[in-house]
This record gives sequence, structure tokens and C-alpha cells, in this order.
Amino acid sequence: MKKTSVLLLILFSLSLRSEESVYTKAGKKVLLKDDYTWQYAPDPKSQIEKKQGSARNLAKNKDMSASAKSKFGKYSIFFNPNDWNLVASNPEFAEFHFVNPSKSSNAMAIYDGAEIPLENFPELLILSINQSDPEARILNIEDCSINGTLGKIVTYKAHTKGLKLIFYTFITSGSFGSIQFSTFTLENQFDKEKANFEKLLSGLVVD
Repeated sequence: MKKTSVLLLILFSLSLRSEESVYTKAGKKVLLKDDYTWQYAPDPKSQIEKKQGSARNLAKNKDMSASAKSKFGKYSIFFNPNDWNLVASNPEFAEFHFVNPSKSSNAMAIYDGAEIPLENFPELLILSINQSDPEARILNIEDCSINGTLGKIVTYKAHTKGLKLIFYTFITSGSFGSIQFSTFTLENQFDKEKANFEKLLSGLVVD
């Protein structure tokens, strides 16, 4: 599926779920709900600080001597060239594509300039995948901060071309846009590769 069609699906889904909001004279944001009730919107800064305090933190390692910088200037990926090879990628699908030396695992980085609410991101991610695999499902969602950028690691199962795959994906979004950094392998290889996946994900630096 082309990235543009995925983005349109996400934006359409968000429009269906949006709440109407107004502001008081004092400047506080109020959410107006469909059942005619209302509540003050959570303070974005306090919510981010709360999540950063409870999220697991990952950081790049000193052995990550190679790097790939996004042409959009929004992020870079640092990696160990002994663990991963950077290969040519389809620009309509992913900006970067990595393969491990044994070619048993892959990783792809997808960037889009649109900001997506982080809480909705996992559901919208699996919704887009369900178009090609209706059986795809999320196994786990975990708050995670990588090099100071808050996001979520989403583990999900999907089939493609007859292969049973497990994806270990870091998603993040903000004023810089949206990033999906996905690592994946065959279902029966996932436990063996998970530590290497996490190490590669830790090389993501949002500029």
C-alpha cells in the first residue's frame, strides 16, 4: 500500500473520532462530548512529563558508528554496521531499509509530515495493516522514550505473502511529523531477534 493512502486512511479515521473543543476566557481548553457532557482537557505538558516518567528509556550505544540521516532533516538512525546493513529502499514505502547479515530480519523507517495523536497511533497503524491482512492484531503496547523522544513500542502479528511475521515497531509523533521505525522477522525467530531489534530502535534520534 502506498504511504499516501495510509495517511488518508489515518486522517479519515481521526475525523470520525474527533471531539469538539472550546476555550474559556481564562484560556483553558474544554472538551465537549457526544453525550452532552464536558471536561477540562488534560494539560499537554503535564501529560508528557507523566508519561516520560513512567516510560522505559532507550539510548544509542557507543558502537553505533554508522548513521543514516533523513532527507527531510527530521531524524537520524545510528546503527552498528556489523549488526545491520543499510540497503536500497522503495521511496513510496520506506525511507530506510535495514537487513541483518543473516538476512533473517528486516527494519524499515517510514516518515510522514503529518502529526498523529500518539494515543490513536497504534490503533490506526493496525487499521491500515488490516486492509491487507484482516487477521493482523496487536500483541503489546509499551510507552517508551528513545534518546529523549517519547513514543510507543507496538508489537503486532501480521501475515504477508504467506509468511507469519511479528513486528516490533517504535512509533512517535509531534511537531516534527510522524515516524514508524519497524523491525520484523518470522514469528518463530522473534524471541531470538528481539534484543537486536531493541538495540537498533535505540539508534533513532529525532533532530
